[in-house]
This record gives sequence, structure tokens and C-alpha cells, in this order.
Amino acid sequence: MKHSLVRTVAALAGSAILTLNAIGSAKAFTFDETEISQDRVIVVAQPRPYGGYQLLILEQVSDKRKCWSESGSNPVKVDPLLVTFDFTGICGRATDSNGFSIRMAGTDLALKYNLSLETVDGNVLLMGTPVDYQGKSVIIGRTNGDVNDFMKISLDPAWRLSKRAYQGRTLGHFYFTTNQSAPGEIGNTGGNTEAIPQPIPIPIPPPSSQPLPPPSSQPLPQPSPQPLPQPIPQPLPQPIPQEIPIP
Repeated sequence: MKHSLVRTVAALAGSAILTLNAIGSAKAFTFDETEISQDRVIVVAQPRPYGGYQLLILEQVSDKRKCWSESGSNPVKVDPLLVTFDFTGICGRATDSNGFSIRMAGTDLALKYNLSLETVDGNVLLMGTPVDYQGKSVIIGRTNGDVNDFMKISLDPAWRLSKRAYQGRTLGHFYFTTNQSAPGEIGNTGGNTEAIPQPIPIPIPPPSSQPLPPPSSQPLPQPSPQPLPQPIPQPLPQPIPQEIPIP
């Protein structure tokens, strides 16, 4: 049965497992790795509700019930069946950097590389990118198409999944592992992968620190006073004398 995409995404996001393998632990311990059966795990591009994809790894721990099903090709669609039942002890899954990281040439690179999914020319690529953006990225796998659904990510030939181990004990943390060294070491690009150059950031020039010119000390010109016009005096008219008639 086909599940609602948004419902499935919410169920998987809400069931994230806290593992004992937080990235910060790599500072204190030296981890080994254990090989696992590749047909018991699947790497999935999980669509986000508002666009883009999230990396997801599913594992078939026991055969009591199927944890996922696959259909189609280029890309292969994945139906995450585990969201329809209590998968405790049956299925395993990893949803973030606490659950997976990169290991190259026997070196745990959890603190040096981030994993991300990038859509390029109608294909979703699984990328490993240096956290400091100073090195080259590597392509680890691809979906071979894009249908905005749960899709299987096929790992490139040099890559496989393994698990982190500590003092002989296998942990739940997954490695995307290759026998080749990281880019920049011994002149290779981490196996049969394509090195993606990182864009060089263009620095933004700081604003000019030159002080503003001081205001001019020149006095403002004052208007010249103009005398008010004086009225011209006019003589008063004199009455004309009249003869007085003699009676």
C-alpha cells in the first residue's frame, strides 16, 4: 500500500534514534570498522515537505517483516514499509550525522566531511564536502533520476557501507567507506568518484575608513542692508481768496 508522502516523512523524522556515536566522540576515541552485508541495507533520498532531500539509511535487522520495498528503475522508488508497524528489533535506520559519516583509507572523517544530497541536472547526488570548504567534494552515489519520492541511492563502485566498531564491538553508526584516500592525499579523489571544485568566495571590500571632510569655517555671506525709501513731501493746497462784495 502506498503511504502518504508527508505522513511518512513525519513518521521517520519523529522516530530519530539517539546513538552512542555522536560526532564529537571521534575526538576522544579511535574507531575501527566492521564489514556488513550490502543487501541488508539501502541508502535512500527522502523528500522533504518543502523541497530538497534528506539522507536516510535503512537496515533489515531481522526477517520478521520487510522494512522496505523497491520498484521501477532510473530511479528506483522505495516504499519505507517500516513506518506501518513497530519496527523495534526488526529494522534499523539512520537519519542524520549521528548515524552516518565518511571513512576513507581507514580514516574516520566524521569531523572533516559533511554528507549532503544535491540535485544536479535531474539527478540527486550523494556528496561528501569538506567542512572547511578548502578541499574538493566527492560524489559517493546517485539516484539516476528524480521523481520527488523516496528513491534508492546507488553507491558508486569504489564505495560501500560498513559499520563503526570500538574495542571489538560493532556500533550502530554507518560508514560510507572507500579504500582510497581523501582528495588531496596521494593525488586521488577518493575512488571512482568525480572531484567537484568548490567555488572560491569573493571577499567583499570593507567600507572606506577615510574621515568625512570637516565643515567649512567660512562665514556665510550676509545680505547688504538697503535704506527704506522715504516719501516725498507734498505742499498742502492753499485756499484761493474770494472778493467780498460791497453792498
